[in-house]
Amino acid sequence: MSTSDEREIDPIEEMTRIAQSYLDVALWGFKESYRAAKPGNLIYDSELCRVNLIWGGWDHQGGNSINIRYGRLHALNERATLIWNGEERHCWHRVEHVLHLLDGRSPVEAAKLNFSHPITDSFYESEFRQKFRHRQPEWLARMHSSIWQQYGKRLFELFDLRRPDLWEKYEEFLRQMYDMKGRNPNMKPPLDRVC
Repeated sequence: MSTSDEREIDPIEEMTRIAQSYLDVALWGFKESYRAAKPGNLIYDSELCRVNLIWGGWDHQGGNSINIRYGRLHALNERATLIWNGEERHCWHRVEHVLHLLDGRSPVEAAKLNFSHPITDSFYESEFRQKFRHRQPEWLARMHSSIWQQYGKRLFELFDLRRPDLWEKYEEFLRQMYDMKGRNPNMKPPLDRVC
């Protein structure tokens, strides 16, 4: 695909293709629940959680890019935070800290590893990245697909509103991890304030 073709791609169509081809969302019980033209969010819901593909746009070095975030079923379509129990909290989440909890790592170990994780590290090796030059959406979707294959339903259950016990463990895990790591005073709400 040429650079001009990359820039002209429809974000929603491209993310739909990625979700169906690489994440196999239907197999995992996800159905499209929301699509926005601007800035380019495509959200899939299952009975357990939500998955948000967020269009990052195009740049000359990497081509088109996306982000993938996970949320509980109350996560908002258009915002990354919401008011929960009278307090602003993050409702869309990266996956790495969740994986550390599922692997049984301590908050101290997770703080040291930060966003590094054994299942994702190989995707960052230069040889692997080179295979996906100017194809970051496919690269990221393959990474998340391998996470889904490894963790299966356990990953999605953590976000299930019907499992407050799991979510409370995750909240406590994050609190302890950020107690160790420190919090950015400019980040409002703090990253361990989640719902």
